[in-house]
Amino acid sequence: FVFTLSFSKASIISSLNGIREIIIIPCMIIFYSKLFSEHNEETVEEYIGIMRKYSTLFLLVQLPVAFIQFAQYGPSDYVGGTFGNKGSGILTLTVICLVYFQTHFKKRFAETVILYACLIPLLLNETKDSFILIPLMFMFIYFELRVKSIILAVAAGGLVLFLFSAFFTSQLTVGNNISEIFSSDFLDDYLFGDIDLYDDIPRFTKIVLAWRLVSEQMNTLLFGVEYGLFKGGSVLGLSSFAQTYQWLLSGTRPYLFYLVIQGGTFLVTSFLWLFGCINNYFRQSNKYKNFLFLVFLLILFYNDTFRNQNFTVVYLFLVFYANSALYNNNKEETA
Repeated sequence: FVFTLSFSKASIISSLNGIREIIIIPCMIIFYSKLFSEHNEETVEEYIGIMRKYSTLFLLVQLPVAFIQFAQYGPSDYVGGTFGNKGSGILTLTVICLVYFQTHFKKRFAETVILYACLIPLLLNETKDSFILIPLMFMFIYFELRVKSIILAVAAGGLVLFLFSAFFTSQLTVGNNISEIFSSDFLDDYLFGDIDLYDDIPRFTKIVLAWRLVSEQMNTLLFGVEYGLFKGGSVLGLSSFAQTYQWLLSGTRPYLFYLVIQGGTFLVTSFLWLFGCINNYFRQSNKYKNFLFLVFLLILFYNDTFRNQNFTVVYLFLVFYANSALYNNNKEETA
């Protein structure tokens, strides 16, 4: 952050305003690392009880709120539950993680039905990732993962990326191949053209564009352009860079894009290293830990949900829980 601040043109107050969304992650990791340390089982069990009560209340409250939003606005980003408008993606990921968490504890049949009924808001807002996450969650809960299935899934994902690259169709009137979209001619035209003529830039395109942008200089490649690019506009004004590149910064934002353009290679590496650490470098793997890791990958390339403090507090707690001995004990009790 200090290195970035030394060469960026953003003010100190704007930079501090931006980094607060990032610093909550190491702060919560420090807190949970202390909480889930050895010989602290009683306190951890107390916190698990708190999370169970919170998740029950949270999931039930979303039902009437989502139905009201759906009745008023139809299936759209307005159906964000208690997160409000534009909160549909955050709602989807939070509900999925908490429903899976609740399945670790013994429940009567009626309670299980009510629990799975709490997935209804995800169908009302029709977020695309929910149609992947819901069947994936049930697969992780009720089926054993096989190496063959994982290999097939990776192969299928690679095929999709290949087809995306070969047959991608842009709505930006610059051709229909990714190489054309990433050309310097297009970037120059898009940067100086009329922004009102263009639709939202696709997620993967944004990541590549951000990477090319920071790669122009060694200091920005290592430490990003500036912090606070995605904040301001009400009390604090937007920086000159944010105003110039608003066409790129607005709209859908994968979290990897958010990290790259603000903190460069150093921030991305640090972020991935932190999550590797709290997952015990993926030793002693279990299904819930693997599922949460897939959610982590989805966020990197799909949206910037980690900017939401509510989701971050919940998600990091569930990661530490999945890595704790109490997770295995609860699974044995459930079985």
